[in-house]
Amino acid sequence: MRVSVVLLAAFVSAVLLWLSSPAVGAGWLAWIALVPVAAASLAGSRAAVPLAFTLYLMLLFLPALPPGLAHDQWADPIVPILVADSPIVLAAVAATLFGLFLYAVRFPTFVPTERLPAWALVLLPAFAWTALDLLRTKFDPSGLWGPLFLSQADTPTARAAGLVGPWLLTFLVVALAYGLALLIVRRQPAPFVAVGALVAATAIATTLVTVGADGRTLAVAAVQPGYDTAEFDRPVLHYLRKRYRNHELATRDLVRDLEPLTRAAAARGARIVVWPEATAWVDPRTTASSRALLTRLARETGVALVVPYFLRYRGEGAAIVVLPDGTLTSPQPKQRPMWFVDEHAGPLEPGRPVAVGTATVGSLLGVDNQDPGVPRALAAEGADLLVSSTHDWAELAPQQRAFSRLHASSLGLPLVRADWRFGSAVFGPGGTVGAEAVPGKRRTVVVTRVEAGSPTPYVRVGDSFGWAALVLGAALAAGFAQTPSERRLIAPRARLARLSWRRS
Repeated sequence: MRVSVVLLAAFVSAVLLWLSSPAVGAGWLAWIALVPVAAASLAGSRAAVPLAFTLYLMLLFLPALPPGLAHDQWADPIVPILVADSPIVLAAVAATLFGLFLYAVRFPTFVPTERLPAWALVLLPAFAWTALDLLRTKFDPSGLWGPLFLSQADTPTARAAGLVGPWLLTFLVVALAYGLALLIVRRQPAPFVAVGALVAATAIATTLVTVGADGRTLAVAAVQPGYDTAEFDRPVLHYLRKRYRNHELATRDLVRDLEPLTRAAAARGARIVVWPEATAWVDPRTTASSRALLTRLARETGVALVVPYFLRYRGEGAAIVVLPDGTLTSPQPKQRPMWFVDEHAGPLEPGRPVAVGTATVGSLLGVDNQDPGVPRALAAEGADLLVSSTHDWAELAPQQRAFSRLHASSLGLPLVRADWRFGSAVFGPGGTVGAEAVPGKRRTVVVTRVEAGSPTPYVRVGDSFGWAALVLGAALAAGFAQTPSERRLIAPRARLARLSWRRS
């Protein structure tokens, strides 16, 4: 196949994937984005898919990691990976190496396409891409970019994730693309018709998943302060400056700064108010001054405050809830500490939801919400409201917002997202937008009422579909990795083994 055709196919698919991502938001394009590289792959190109995926990551990374991004941030990198206070060079190198790895293993078929029958040319890439999204969400410690399922967060298709998780979305997107490519390149309609029938059956099954069924409503709010904790020219951050660093006094100033927004939320009817990540820099349970401020605020407003804190000297983050009677709940630790900026798990315990009046609240901190398994575990433990506290920059906020909305869709639970500057929102069960902050950097509070959720099948079955795709894809690739001559040798041996067993 001509190099120019492969390059064109890879470029077109990469651009379509980028347009379908939360960075742009045209999620419906994901259903056709892979068709050009799938067609090139079927025509014999080994490089088309890895090249497209690398270009796609580059399109996400390059505008999202501007110079100065990491200047004076609240955590410090453990190795000097920054250029102009941005990890852009490291990200570009990592994306390139990842693309080379995909090329080396012949992703997503792992064997030459001429060895595969039509059904395997659909199933194997779908299994492979589903497994790739699964492994990246489980083991990538940073803000995750580029999983295919995330493109569907703002589309009606997201409801299908309530069946067996978002992995089903990735599987269907890839299977449909390869089925269409087979129809175009090899004039084989059967795989495309079969995948189309599977998509239709999924749509029907999705309508049977009920969310928000118990009739309760929750009055919730997300506080968005409108600034970054590295903006040291602000008086409220005086004691976070390196020259004057005093975390107890810094926490006092931050709590007092968020108090008017919290009182405004209470005046508008909110009974659960969520603050962004690392609002407190001491443990409020053991610091008398901070505890007094928080308990007074909770008592006077009658709200339950979700207060995330970060202990810089230990590199550990957690969240507590300050109840209206002044009680402080046990902490819910951050589940995915970012080791590369010197965060630590500490004595990490599984996140467990806490009772807050008539609701049970499960907390997510930072990139905890990039792995669907983390909020799913909270839902399985009985959470009927999820809260996500983050500290994003402008380019990451759409990705994290999409994760939050997709969790509300896949789990059937409302989710409150509170960020320091961007994209704070409340999503109802099924992913409906209850309320959200105006786009851009804003100081505001988002208040609304949402229905309490009812767990979807995904809460019960967990990530079994994703892991099954990994196992089945590996088994299928291993089976077809044998050459025809090897299979001719193995088949008689298998028959002899069966005959010997029968005789014995």
